[in-house]
Amino acid sequence: MGLALVCVGVAALCSGTAIVLQAVAARRLPADVRLDAALVGGLARSPLYLLALGLVALGFALSFVALRTLPVFAVQAGRASSLAVAAVLSVVVLGARLRWTDWLGLGSIAVGLVVLALAVAPQTTITPAAGTPWVVVGATVTIAALAATLALGPPTPWRGLLLATLAGAAFGVLALGAHTVDVSDPVRVLTDPVAWCAGLCGGLGLAVSALALRRAGVVAVTALMVGTETVVGAGLGILLAGDRPAAGAGAASVAAFALVLAGALVVARFGSPPSAQAELGSSDPRAAHA
Repeated sequence: MGLALVCVGVAALCSGTAIVLQAVAARRLPADVRLDAALVGGLARSPLYLLALGLVALGFALSFVALRTLPVFAVQAGRASSLAVAAVLSVVVLGARLRWTDWLGLGSIAVGLVVLALAVAPQTTITPAAGTPWVVVGATVTIAALAATLALGPPTPWRGLLLATLAGAAFGVLALGAHTVDVSDPVRVLTDPVAWCAGLCGGLGLAVSALALRRAGVVAVTALMVGTETVVGAGLGILLAGDRPAAGAGAASVAAFALVLAGALVVARFGSPPSAQAELGSSDPRAAHA
């Protein structure tokens, strides 16, 4: 289990760094970019975004290793520490300003992660509940439809925060797939609807998060993605994969999970529309030519 926890920590470092690189790349796109081929093409031509994708891939690979032996709620909560990495880097790279409440939220996440690491038990056998494919397919279709609808609207900070929430939900579905799909049989993987939906949600989450980062502040976007990913992934893991804390550690796990989620929500307050607009304006390279 020690290796799995190390993988979670390094994955969080990769994810936190990647989100800031994605933010810089996304803000070089037109403000009214949509969820279409222009978005994909613009990002594909950005060396920073490609570097971010490499870090995302590495982070997912490490998370995949952890998800084979740890419950989803533990891995997702551990990955929530990427918020702290993104917050610090956003100050250095994007000139963001953190208030004392933001640091309080980051501290809450840190404490929750330590407690959660001590309260989880390894899992070696994962049997998804009946009906799991239907739930995953329904969730994927719903997320995609809502994201497409929001992306068609005006590029406002509030829409950016809603898109960040949908991106987090997509990543939560991806986590469930990594946790439950039987990778020992390649044929079964290729015919498993959960595996296909997980892959689709991974790509959808990346595209939607790029739109969110173009519309709202990086710390707020990261906080909402992390919070939603943690809740959705943990909920699906408990309901569909039988995830449970170690014996006698139920109360500690609930308290730790609540601390992580509360910390993410507190930091999300950083992204109120006025401050998000100020951060976007200060980091947009075209602003200097306005």
